[in-house]
Amino acid sequence: MRDRRKNRKRRGRIVKPRSPRYSSLTAREKAIHERSVNLLSDLRRGEASYTQLLRKYHLDTRTARRYLGRDLLGGAGGEPVRASKADRRVRELLFPTPLGDLPVRTRSSRDATTLSDFFHDRYKLLRNKLSASDFEAKWLGVRVAGQELVADTAAILRRAHAGDLKPEDLYASTAGAR
Repeated sequence: MRDRRKNRKRRGRIVKPRSPRYSSLTAREKAIHERSVNLLSDLRRGEASYTQLLRKYHLDTRTARRYLGRDLLGGAGGEPVRASKADRRVRELLFPTPLGDLPVRTRSSRDATTLSDFFHDRYKLLRNKLSASDFEAKWLGVRVAGQELVADTAAILRRAHAGDLKPEDLYASTAGAR
């Protein structure tokens, strides 16, 4: 073990420890993980500075670095902390199916962004801010995580009239109750 550390130091390469596995986290740690991922996405969008986001999500820098690891860049020698361009963090998101929105775990920030755009457009469709033909033209045949998104406006409107699609439920946490 010590020989490996010496070799790392000789090569001049610092190896960062990996973040803890999502499946091995407790419920409290999963809540901290979720807040850390939210911090990362806000940092990526430029919502606020790193220190302001730490305060907003009630995290300290040590905890954020523990859960975000390689996705936080900089911060040494007066350099500002910034987010990597993309990540492979586990996120629990709602995935639209004909039977309803089901929670799915994904590792792709690109998939998370695509799903967010889909739900935003679906919300516009339900509020008559987006036409059915525009919605279908944009989302017909789009695949996320190997599955095709439900772009059938008739089915979406039927579910909305049945009371399945409420805007309050869209932004509810997919994690279990505390």
